[in-house]
Amino acid sequence: MFVKKLVEKASIKKPGGNSLEGLKASDVNPRVVFHQGIPSGGDKIAYDTIQKILALSTKDGRIKLYGKDNAQALLDSSEPLPSKFLQFIQNKGILLNVTSSNHIEVWDIEKKVLSDVYVAKEEITSFAIIQHSLYMYIGHFNGNVSVLKLDQDPWHIAQMKYTIPFSASYGNSEVSDDTLVMHVLPQPAAETKRVLIIFKNGQIILWDVQESRTIFRTGGNILQTLHTNETKKVSSACWACPFGSKVVVGYNNGELFIWSIPSLNTGNGGKASRLYVMGASEFASSNLLQVVLLNEHTESRTTKLGLLLSECCVDMEIISTSTEQDKHKQDSFLVLGKSGSSITTAKFISNNSNVFYFEDEYYRQLVKNHPLFVPVETNQKDGTSPSSAKFSGFSKVLNLYITGHSNGAVNFWDASCPLFTPILQLKQQNENDFSLSGIPLTTLYFDINSPLLVSGDQSGTVRIFRFKPEPYATNIFSGTKKGTDHIIQSVKTIKINGAITSLKMDHSSTRLAVGSDQGHVSVFNMDGLTLLYQKHIASEISAGIISLQFLTCSLHGFDKNILAVGTKDSSVLALDNETGNMTSTETVHPKKPSKALFMQVFDGQGEVLTGSITKDEIDLSEGNHIENAPTKQLCFLLCSEKALYVYSLMHAVQGVKKVLHKKKFHSSSCCWASTFYCPSGVGLVILFTNGRVELRSLPELSLIVETSIRGFNYSPAKSKSFSDWQICCSSKGDLVLVNGDQEILAVSLLVQRNIFRILDSVSCIYKKEMMLSQEELVPGPVIHKEKKKGIFSSFSSNKEKPVPLMETENSRESIQELSVIFSKENFPSIVDNNDNLAIDEDEVELNIDDIDLDDHVEKRKDRGIMGLGGLNKKKLTGKFQALKGRLKEMKGNIQKTSGKEEQQEERQEQQPGTVDQIKKRYGFSSSSNETSVAKLAESKLQENLKKLQGINLRTTEMQDTAKSFSSMANQVLRSAEQQQDKRN
Repeated sequence: MFVKKLVEKASIKKPGGNSLEGLKASDVNPRVVFHQGIPSGGDKIAYDTIQKILALSTKDGRIKLYGKDNAQALLDSSEPLPSKFLQFIQNKGILLNVTSSNHIEVWDIEKKVLSDVYVAKEEITSFAIIQHSLYMYIGHFNGNVSVLKLDQDPWHIAQMKYTIPFSASYGNSEVSDDTLVMHVLPQPAAETKRVLIIFKNGQIILWDVQESRTIFRTGGNILQTLHTNETKKVSSACWACPFGSKVVVGYNNGELFIWSIPSLNTGNGGKASRLYVMGASEFASSNLLQVVLLNEHTESRTTKLGLLLSECCVDMEIISTSTEQDKHKQDSFLVLGKSGSSITTAKFISNNSNVFYFEDEYYRQLVKNHPLFVPVETNQKDGTSPSSAKFSGFSKVLNLYITGHSNGAVNFWDASCPLFTPILQLKQQNENDFSLSGIPLTTLYFDINSPLLVSGDQSGTVRIFRFKPEPYATNIFSGTKKGTDHIIQSVKTIKINGAITSLKMDHSSTRLAVGSDQGHVSVFNMDGLTLLYQKHIASEISAGIISLQFLTCSLHGFDKNILAVGTKDSSVLALDNETGNMTSTETVHPKKPSKALFMQVFDGQGEVLTGSITKDEIDLSEGNHIENAPTKQLCFLLCSEKALYVYSLMHAVQGVKKVLHKKKFHSSSCCWASTFYCPSGVGLVILFTNGRVELRSLPELSLIVETSIRGFNYSPAKSKSFSDWQICCSSKGDLVLVNGDQEILAVSLLVQRNIFRILDSVSCIYKKEMMLSQEELVPGPVIHKEKKKGIFSSFSSNKEKPVPLMETENSRESIQELSVIFSKENFPSIVDNNDNLAIDEDEVELNIDDIDLDDHVEKRKDRGIMGLGGLNKKKLTGKFQALKGRLKEMKGNIQKTSGKEEQQEERQEQQPGTVDQIKKRYGFSSSSNETSVAKLAESKLQENLKKLQGINLRTTEMQDTAKSFSSMANQVLRSAEQQQDKRN
């Protein structure tokens, strides 16, 4: 047993010598080139009303951007974390993302880069941007509210000195639990003057920014008085009036309250007419989206309307749009939900060598008319899509993407530009049936040179579509032809047992091999679709066929045509292509078999002989015969969920297992694999269930590059169902990953490879020419939206026709005043206390104004004297002496200055009628207040000298006390020593 394992280990070792051929690290650079559609795990949305940019954040830290003319871009945050809040700085090309780790990311939309990350020291529970400014409020878990500013050149966040502490805003009200700040809402029409703060326990306060005080209070105790048996917690809130006179608050028990708030505006109108409510419940699986119509003139005042959607909602946004030609303003209600799956199989063909390219302008116009999201289904009854009538052929398609769907349809996409455009849809079942079968497709084979399409479905039906010669007629009028008769020449069908899992064609013998999930291998003659032979491959684990390949090999000195078969249980065998008999009674398989995913035959130098990839042709599934193949050592690559194996094909044909190379996976399971061509040879790409990607060389299986695809999370398909993700790869290393009908990810593996046309144009989100100057920005009432989890996870309000404001604020002047206010400390003692928490003892500077000599039973924590006991006595005495010398010097200077000022004042009093004398007689201070300042300084100096004398006395007392404690300690020590001596 030990000798046998030693031999197996030795056979796996890499052959001596280094080959110049093979995959190199300099050949590859795996990266996501483009993302189309809606990323999975969408969580928060935001909208720039001027730039017309929609942002969508996901739970794994991605941010998708949608701009004008179908422009799309994908950003990756530094950490894969969900967003708490997502908001634009309107018309500045800046997006702010507050992550669950309390980091505020500043994204430059024009450059698509992360400009700054602000790390908050306290947990952020609410976030709001002041309209037409670069200032923002952040509410914290401890009830405090901070003010931040976004500075330019470069963009970065700075904290302002202004703050709204919990002790000042909440006041003397009875403090209960859950006093975290749930919502910070600047009051409409007075955003720079007032802000509404809503705590989780229901307390609502209106804060005056200039005066730094609470001017109105409601909720809290009033709310609990109305419902004594129930404790309500705030879950969501928004303004219900464009002038800030009403706010609507949602609670965790499903109730809505509309509170009246004092407003600076004196106008009448401006009520919200519709309230959009999105509920959230751990027990309800149905959709909880409602529209509440507000009408104070009816008895009930509200009317509830449910929006019956096919899926649950994640987030929502009201989008207002208007055009220069039409001044009419249009509001749209955007809902983010969860999409289903319809794509069940796919193929990708890149770099069509026979293509006659369209000009870039053609694709620019095509993109402008393209649907914003992934268009999959059509409403045509004749079995074709609107673009099928305009389809002239495959010769003008640079990249072709083919998808099979759960309803039996086949879609052809022009993938020459980043936005995949459907160009042809086939629903035809046979010569006379143009309706959909409703049976999911399981595999596809396409030969672009013929052209020929073969599809297999879950019921075991195989359809062969033969296309007419190109170009196809494009002037077909409705009703003159049925479906795609001007494109399809014939449709033939065959039937076998089990769902179709593998298709392969041999062009030299015009044979079609079909494999099923029940282990049947059937070979047909393509000329008459006659069955040549059928073989059943038995298996105790799983009998499904995953791969079929026609090839020629040397067996016993003769060239023999065989059909290599790979099964789902990782077994490898060969059939005689003429008779269908097995070339050996034994199959080759690992000792611990696992689910097989991919099989490929190549020579010892990594040259693919047949199957998915050929060096001179672009079709992924086109067969190929290579001359002189028998003179080379043929290898057989098998990839399973748990390991990679490279066998000797000549030994496998004879039923002998000879492992040339092997690699086991430990951290996670493999879900997909394929081979691709690069300048140095052939490489292997492996994709794991957690999104990790490995590029390995052939045949050694050496790891070249390792990376990951964020947002990819593969879940294995259940019985008779399909995975949400469909993955395919072209011969040039271009991967296409499709998540249902929701999103398409295009990944390029090779260095400096440009897959798409007009990529820069489609990825351009921010338009500088659309940026309005500050003078053109007309401030108007804004309805804010806040989002939180709870029974009401989110709601927004939509207002009636705007009513002219009776009182508005000048935006520019208000922002300038706000800048002055936020730059100053409005609560210095609280700010100093927070700052001093992190100061080292050695860096403490004694301020004599903070010294309080009176004894107090309970000392205030915010006074500097609290740190006096911990100071070094020598350092303290030295500071006192230095301070005493400075005070004496100041006293002498002040006395000299005071004497001169008294003489000058007597001279002025002798001159009757002066302005200062008149002011003095009537109790006003003179224009020159230097005398009063000097007198105040002198009195302050006297007070400080008295404090200093008291401190000296205290210090002396402390020294005497310390001496007495020392003597007592010595006496205790001596007595203890004496007792110890007596015992001894």
